[in-house]
Amino acid sequence: MSEEQYLSLCEQYFAGKCSPEEISLLLSYQSENGLNHDFDGPGKEQLRLLLLARIHHDIAPQVPRRIWFRSIPFRIAASIAAAILVFIFIHTFYKPAEVQHQQVNVKKTEPIPADIAPGSANAVLTLADGKSIQLDEHKNGLLNDQQSGVISKSGDGIVLTAKDKKAGENLAALNKISIPRAGKYYITLSDGTKVWLNSSSSLSFPTVFSGNTRKVLLSGEGYFEVAKDKKKPFIIDVNGRQQVEVLGTHFNISAFEDDQNITTTLLEGSVKVNTKNKSALIKPGEMVVNNLDDRLMVKQADIDEVMAWKNEQFVFSNENITSVMKKISRWYDVEVDYKGNMDHINIEGNYSRSKGLKSLLKNIEMLDKVDFSVKERRVTVIAK
Repeated sequence: MSEEQYLSLCEQYFAGKCSPEEISLLLSYQSENGLNHDFDGPGKEQLRLLLLARIHHDIAPQVPRRIWFRSIPFRIAASIAAAILVFIFIHTFYKPAEVQHQQVNVKKTEPIPADIAPGSANAVLTLADGKSIQLDEHKNGLLNDQQSGVISKSGDGIVLTAKDKKAGENLAALNKISIPRAGKYYITLSDGTKVWLNSSSSLSFPTVFSGNTRKVLLSGEGYFEVAKDKKKPFIIDVNGRQQVEVLGTHFNISAFEDDQNITTTLLEGSVKVNTKNKSALIKPGEMVVNNLDDRLMVKQADIDEVMAWKNEQFVFSNENITSVMKKISRWYDVEVDYKGNMDHINIEGNYSRSKGLKSLLKNIEMLDKVDFSVKERRVTVIAK
């Protein structure tokens, strides 16, 4: 390569017109002719200014017009070109790593809080003999084989299948399925009754129903689709405060320990609610509310709102923010604090239970009634 060709290639490179092959040719020529050394001579100040511009403005390399570049001896011009090329090589290949390192440091010093995922299928099965099984850690299949029946896992639920009802074991002994905060599960009992359980809920049940009734114990919230059997009523004992008696029907019971009322809502069939002193019979579309004084009040139900949890929704119909946050705290397993007066802050709207907490809170904030602050698993509700 001639001197003229070399300088011409340098100018093409600085103008951004060099091909990869031409750049390789430039570097090879510099190496062969000993041009990769520090330059100290005429034109040094122009080179310094050029490099400063490259550093401070991160622009494509430029050189003064061809006049000064061509007006100095070839050896000096070649050295300037070589120095610039070496600098650009270092700047180009080392700068990204430096920037990446700085970004990593920023992430460490200013972490962005992770979103809180919604609840999922999660439960603990405690057998009548005291053995506990963490259901989300087990694959589908047999969980427990008893003389009277077997308990198996199927998807996000468990299924009980009766065997010998006359076996010698204690048929009155109860198993218990417990749903933690941010959990849900369903169970198919040995008579074919299906029960869906909400978070912070539990159901105690025998492996096989014996005697003249089918009895279970409920705490929290569950939706029941009871298999019909006119000879054996299905009875739910709710927190020791009331009993719900049915023959075959679909209904929902909400009886969380931190709620004052127990509500029983009927979707299909008929239901009789009994307390120590009173009883009430309700029709489809009605609900009976049992307060702390054991007074039973029958009224029309908002079925969409009642069944929202089972349908992966939150439905709030002019519901106070404290009641709203109870439901949210159970499903996302968070603690809640309040700042300001919440007495007159009511929430309306339908929201998905399958999205992260941030999305839900952002949508509620759009009502312009409250703001939220989230730190780890604690949510602060701030009245506006």
